[in-house]
Amino acid sequence: MGLSAKELTELSKEVMKARRNLDHILDFVDLINNDAEKLEGNVTPAGDQIKEVSDKIGKSIEEISIQVETELNKIPIDPEETKDAASKLGLYHGTVHQVISYADTEKSKYKENSYWWRYWVSILDNVMQQEIENPSKPIGNGPQFLEKRK
Repeated sequence: MGLSAKELTELSKEVMKARRNLDHILDFVDLINNDAEKLEGNVTPAGDQIKEVSDKIGKSIEEISIQVETELNKIPIDPEETKDAASKLGLYHGTVHQVISYADTEKSKYKENSYWWRYWVSILDNVMQQEIENPSKPIGNGPQFLEKRK
């Protein structure tokens, strides 16, 4: 059995940390190179070596990232899990409109058809289905509310 969505998501976060750390090292090299003439000795060759190695490391990090995301995106969405998540969101976010707004915002953070994008689409579908089956109270005070807005 492969890794779970949660485990793959954690790996993906670690890959992003590795990329950020590599970027910090490159920032360090740029800083040293900018002040190279103020330092005794020649630090440029060492900085160049770090950049050369970092290019290889960066490519390897990208390969790992692609593999982790590919595996994550293969995982099917569990409809029962997203149905339960949709119900819980209703408890924490109040109105159905707030839940839809929150879920839509979360969905927009991910690439279309990725695992987490599909997860949030499924939650949105569940919320809308729950609203169809058990409509919430309208926002405002019915016709009087609408008249005030005109």
